[in-house]
Amino acid sequence: MSRPPPASVPSRHGLLPAILCSFLAVDLLALRLDWSERASFAFLSWNLFLAWAPYTLALLARALMVRGLDRPWLLAPLALGWLALFPNAPYLLTDFIHLRQRPVVPLWFDAVLLALFAATGWMLGLLSLAVWKRWLEERWGARAAWGFVGITSVLCGYGIYLGRVERWNSWDVLAEPQRLFAAMASHVRNPLAHPALPAVTLLFALLLPLSYAGFEALLARLCRRRETTT
Repeated sequence: MSRPPPASVPSRHGLLPAILCSFLAVDLLALRLDWSERASFAFLSWNLFLAWAPYTLALLARALMVRGLDRPWLLAPLALGWLALFPNAPYLLTDFIHLRQRPVVPLWFDAVLLALFAATGWMLGLLSLAVWKRWLEERWGARAAWGFVGITSVLCGYGIYLGRVERWNSWDVLAEPQRLFAAMASHVRNPLAHPALPAVTLLFALLLPLSYAGFEALLARLCRRRETTT
């Protein structure tokens, strides 16, 4: 049996669950909005849309990879766009800061709602990361690929800090680059002046590689089981 191209495996197994979880999350949000007759948590739909952005770019890159069209001039724009948007996926985990008792809707329902959106966003992030990691592993080996995962996780943690704590948006790279880069320069010069900066960055720099390792082990087991049954 021929082995499928490495970049194709995660998207093939993950696209349908990602779609189903997204529809379920949006349906649950619609139920909450109708139940409460308030716009609380309506922002979750936009955050989920942004979480799909890096996975969509990764799927486009995968389509090029599996067709042998993975030329640097084709993949580089997708890779840069993906890297800029990637923090939007795990960012959904930070939406738990909005969890508190609100009128009409019980707290447990809101906890389930936020957990579903967070899990979906995290899954989208891992699926998109897997496309690039497996492509790099095929060409430069496991050490380089895991190095990429580590560096990406640090940058992602920093991106989440920028979004959650300092309230920057992904499009500010284009809309307000001068102000954004000035803020980033101040972080580099004196990171300890921003107390949440090292904590948030380090937290996600650790969580992402650990969760990705578990995700990849589970996916490998799924593929082996499928091979033994075909």
